[in-house]
Amino acid sequence: MMAAGLVPLVLMGLLAQRALERLLSVSVAPVEHVLDDVSSELERRGISQAPLDEARLNLAQAELARGALVLRVPLFITALVLISAAVLALAAVLLGRALSRPVTTLTQGMATYARGDLSVRLPAPEAPRDEFEFLFTGFNRMGEELLAQRERLKAAEQIAAWQEIARALAHELKNPLTAMKLSLARLSRTDTASPPDPARISEAVALLQEEVELLMRMTQSFSAFARLPAPRFQPVTLRALLAEVCSLYQGTSPVPVELTSGEEITLQADPDGLRRMFGNLVKNATEASAPGAAPVRIAVEPRPSALRVIIRDEGTGISTVLEGAALTRGLFSTKPGGSGLGLPIAQKIAHEHGGTLRLEPAPGGGTLAFVDLPLELPTS
Repeated sequence: MMAAGLVPLVLMGLLAQRALERLLSVSVAPVEHVLDDVSSELERRGISQAPLDEARLNLAQAELARGALVLRVPLFITALVLISAAVLALAAVLLGRALSRPVTTLTQGMATYARGDLSVRLPAPEAPRDEFEFLFTGFNRMGEELLAQRERLKAAEQIAAWQEIARALAHELKNPLTAMKLSLARLSRTDTASPPDPARISEAVALLQEEVELLMRMTQSFSAFARLPAPRFQPVTLRALLAEVCSLYQGTSPVPVELTSGEEITLQADPDGLRRMFGNLVKNATEASAPGAAPVRIAVEPRPSALRVIIRDEGTGISTVLEGAALTRGLFSTKPGGSGLGLPIAQKIAHEHGGTLRLEPAPGGGTLAFVDLPLELPTS
């Protein structure tokens, strides 16, 4: 902008200087020769030369003035150009600030939105007067609509979560309650029998106790899931932690658990949370494997500013990819005494670390579990 204004200004200054120099370059020498001729003629005729001397004096003064102008006009034009350039630069700076301030405000607002804070509002009058104020008004309206949509989505997700929990609880409670109902019906038939059968009564009571204990274990599992401790982040050597998890299942699982070799990696994480997450995944992998099957293998792949832990088994496998909400959609468990909370707990811990959990069918059978974790803590 300044260059576009300075170039014409400098060109105009140069042209004006050239024009004045050409105008002031007119010499008085021819006039002096004429005055000399006139003086000779007046002297020959004996006429007084006083008017001629006055004319020569005026001519000398004019020559001095022309010389002074020749010296000072370039300085004057240069000063004029510099003053004009300073005024132009000041105007350009003020205009640039006036134009960049709204752009900066809009950019900061967009960056705040990108961080997830939709409560910020840009200064916009009720009656916009220029394009930026119209843009600010539209930006604020967009933020209000996004905030309202977020609240509606949050409410819908909460309703869906409660529906999922209610469905899972209904599924989990149905079997033990059915067994308890059958046992009570057996007891009622026993009460009317004559004489009572102690064996049938003991069997029914034992079944009732077993189902009550199952319900207690389920209640404790859900209560523990609700009370998961807040993560405490610190430097963690991952391979050493995974080696601890593998040692827990040596000799107790139907298949070996092996950690592939590789260099040690340190990340910021909650060690207790990682032990719980990888322990649940390894436990699922071992329980899905038949005795004598291939070992459960754990591998660590370093990536730029992140890492990936891969847990592979060759067990029964899964039919489709599970990630995100799909990990909690099948909250019930098909294992005896299981609560179905292993994967939701693992997903919650991965989310708290800024990572992701993904399960997919392995080529040739079995399951692949991918855990992606950043090396540093998430910024938000």
